[in-house]
Amino acid sequence: MPDQDPHKPMYLVIADDLRGKIKSGALISDARIPSERELCERWNVSAITAKHAITSLRNEGLIYSLKGKGSFVARHRPLVRMAPDRFKRTNTSQAYWSEAEKSGLDIQVEYETELTEAPLEVAERLGIEEGDPVSETSYNISMGGEPVSFSLAWEPLALTGGTAIERPHEGPYAGRGIVPRFDAIGIQVDDEEEIVRARMPEPHEAFRLKCPPGIPVIQMWQTFWAQDIAVEVAKIVYRGDRYEFHYRIPIR
Repeated sequence: MPDQDPHKPMYLVIADDLRGKIKSGALISDARIPSERELCERWNVSAITAKHAITSLRNEGLIYSLKGKGSFVARHRPLVRMAPDRFKRTNTSQAYWSEAEKSGLDIQVEYETELTEAPLEVAERLGIEEGDPVSETSYNISMGGEPVSFSLAWEPLALTGGTAIERPHEGPYAGRGIVPRFDAIGIQVDDEEEIVRARMPEPHEAFRLKCPPGIPVIQMWQTFWAQDIAVEVAKIVYRGDRYEFHYRIPIR
């Protein structure tokens, strides 16, 4: 039995031990973890203590339970979001498709576009006036049957209105990445800005992303530029335990 912190509740000591075995690979994906009874015997604790340990690991998304069979190590391969590679001109589809493909996961994308007016926060980021016409596209993205992110993206209709890319998922350039879409109307996107922070989810975000207690989200404000003109702004919320963010930045 590992050394114990005398000030730490026993259910956390047990959870720490199992978590360490999962992260080290001693317990692999789909491996059965000790039952509540086995934990009671090994650690000389009550059934409720053993149950709390298992519940805490389940809430972290590290294990899953099957009625009548026990609890097992969850499969967990984080998605990798790479920048700036994801925005190469040679990429013809939206980057989340390649993220899913590289991870070997099925992807489900729900989207909806409406023509509306820019709210103040978005207008300031786009450099337009509040209430100016924009397209607003909402996205819900799941991979492997689990939600990983949702977002809203806004584009000024002063740039796209009446063109073949007015609605990102309609017309001849439907579903293409932002670079080839804007290339099609003679606007060359040449820069991308990301403002990223981690925070705890708001209740509606935890519901949409099925976040267990204690799992943070990553919020990103993303702006695409064509020289000094902002062509798209997006607010993206990622489930924090589903993604790794890789950045490679050229030094000029």
